[in-house]
Amino acid sequence: MVVLRNSQHLASLIDDVLDLSQLEAGQMALDREPVLLTEVIAAASTAVRPLYESKSLYLKLELPVDLPPVLADRTRIREVLLNLLSNAGRFTESGGVTVRVERQRDDLVTSVADTGPGIAEPEQARLFQPFQQLDGTFRRRYGGTGLGLSISKKFVELHGGRMWVESQPGSGATFYFSLPLKLDAPAQAG
Repeated sequence: MVVLRNSQHLASLIDDVLDLSQLEAGQMALDREPVLLTEVIAAASTAVRPLYESKSLYLKLELPVDLPPVLADRTRIREVLLNLLSNAGRFTESGGVTVRVERQRDDLVTSVADTGPGIAEPEQARLFQPFQQLDGTFRRRYGGTGLGLSISKKFVELHGGRMWVESQPGSGATFYFSLPLKLDAPAQAG
């Protein structure tokens, strides 16, 4: 079991490094199609639900039924959501996570809000840099490579959107990402 888990972790790390190198070289193209964000969120939530159940955390989805589709790469946006939901589940010890989507002018904005320990403002900018983590003690306790948020942010930017975090220590963290509703967003990094 340990060997399997370690090999899966190593394979995941290799995939992350390859994704990051393609993104930074401007070599990653998106496979865009009309996507209902609510469907992608529901699928990602199903995938992480065992983590939440194992920790007795709630996972609430507050998704309007009338949201328009976005032109997006379903797989890449699912990866963004899986990363945000996995991180929130790993760092939250009690309470849980709420996912919301709302239309703000020409964008759909998704938020993933947790009841975890929160993040001090000086640490927030570092979160989106490759191989950065809050603290070595967190890495030992919670795992991770420090690549997920960096890659997720680049995926969102590749779609013409943006990603950010709002948090205060002791008050949880809310990660946001926006995706434009317009159909002429950039198709490649660079």
